[in-house]
Amino acid sequence: MTIYSHSRLEAFKNCPLKYKFNYIDKIKRKEEGIEAFLGSRFHEVMEKIYKDLPFRKYSLDELLDYYQYMWDKNYHDKVIIACKERKAEDYKEMGKKFIADYCKRYYPFDQGKVLGIERLVMIDLDGQGQYKLRGYIDRLDQKRDGTYEIHDYKTSKSLPEQSKMDKDRQLALYQIGVQNMWNDVHDIELVWHYVAFDKEIRSKRTEEELDVLKKDTVDLIKKIESTKEFLPNETTLCGWCYYKDRCPLFKHEHVVGNLPANKYLKDSGVQLVNQYAELNDKKKSYRKEIEEIDKELEAIKEAVIKYAENLGVEVVMGSDHKLKITSSEKINVPGKGSKEREYLIGLLSQLNKLEEVSAFDVAELKKVIKEEKWDSAILDEIKKYVEIETVKSVCLSKSKREE
Repeated sequence: MTIYSHSRLEAFKNCPLKYKFNYIDKIKRKEEGIEAFLGSRFHEVMEKIYKDLPFRKYSLDELLDYYQYMWDKNYHDKVIIACKERKAEDYKEMGKKFIADYCKRYYPFDQGKVLGIERLVMIDLDGQGQYKLRGYIDRLDQKRDGTYEIHDYKTSKSLPEQSKMDKDRQLALYQIGVQNMWNDVHDIELVWHYVAFDKEIRSKRTEEELDVLKKDTVDLIKKIESTKEFLPNETTLCGWCYYKDRCPLFKHEHVVGNLPANKYLKDSGVQLVNQYAELNDKKKSYRKEIEEIDKELEAIKEAVIKYAENLGVEVVMGSDHKLKITSSEKINVPGKGSKEREYLIGLLSQLNKLEEVSAFDVAELKKVIKEEKWDSAILDEIKKYVEIETVKSVCLSKSKREE
């Protein structure tokens, strides 16, 4: 039985293919984003503050020295800085400010009794142990009035709105686990420390909200476990991904990205995209030549699709452009007056489904088939009278080649 974590669930939501690489194929990478590296160093300082709190209180200078030591000790050449305008030193100095602001606000760190640092918490989602999660709480406190606080440190440079945090999954899941730890857990507050802004965000959850969260999380786990094809999801997070050399959206870019100009331009994929882009521009400029250009574009499109299939990619890079190959299903319904159409209408009537597609509205019927709105047995019967074909297309867009 797989025991999930919040980060594992989020990985699937962000990109199913990256989830597969990391958690199923277990392809581990040494690369680490500078933001994550900074976050780890800040967490180490917080751990030192609160773990040693019963014995001593560190001065700001001592904590900054420790931060510097841990930074130097752990820094490696696989730390990636996505923002080209920044250097590692910029992030290190930013971390020092985070620590200074935190100490100024919370020293002598006696706001509550510390019950755990990096405390393991187990969450039983269904009460039967079939769906379980584990997590690690940055800091678990109990205030003087008996309230438990689940603390989480965030070094993000983006400050979320209260409404978003009131729906946050991670700490609410941890609350479910904490409630089962001791008999006196009656009141729990979730606390996020957004240290880049020297700001706390606090939130509470009702039992009704936690019940909904349990169900939604179980549904997500079921979706993960029933997934057969883990597809890539292109978002802004791709800039921090360590699997570009395996991802069909970025594999070709990774292959040709660091080639010198003379070799880059000789790559077949680059040449195909360049030709496609040039002809596409020509099509816009010379309307009279559209018919001939379209023929050439179609030939290049077929060539680039074949090239992409052979290479196992979905994006092919050119000098200033890239082509993304996509597949879609085209549903063809029997034409008017045909026997097949009459049989299909009769079948829908027999199944009491004719009115659900507005007495045979073709667009509605296609939507029902595409979105699988009816039982599979019914859809299988309907598909005997329709033709479903896979259509491949290409989408051209600008690309910025890294120097």
